[in-house]
Amino acid sequence: MKAYSQDLRDRVIALYKTKKYTKTELTKIFKLSYQTVFEWIKRYEESKDYSSKQHIQLGRKARFTDKKRVLEFLSQNPDSQGLDIRDALAPEIPMSTFYDTLRRMRITYKKRA
Repeated sequence: MKAYSQDLRDRVIALYKTKKYTKTELTKIFKLSYQTVFEWIKRYEESKDYSSKQHIQLGRKARFTDKKRVLEFLSQNPDSQGLDIRDALAPEIPMSTFYDTLRRMRITYKKRA
């Protein structure tokens, strides 16, 4: 579902700030659901940020993020393969997850010919 425009949000909050309209009245004026108006006002009162939260991707929390340790290990063991790095630093993490982690850290570990 497409997000409502920031202009519409601004107009709803501007009228709300005048304290002349209730949330219910705002829903009728702008033809919005009560839940939508309620959420915008709630966000406005809590953090002053009532902008769209659509397309904000949080993703999963990384299970291993210590890039410094990986680089130190590679400097001491330059011929290491991915499996060696994982076994030394994070043996509890599945290999595919560790490969993804290295890719996100932009670390390559392939031997040069």
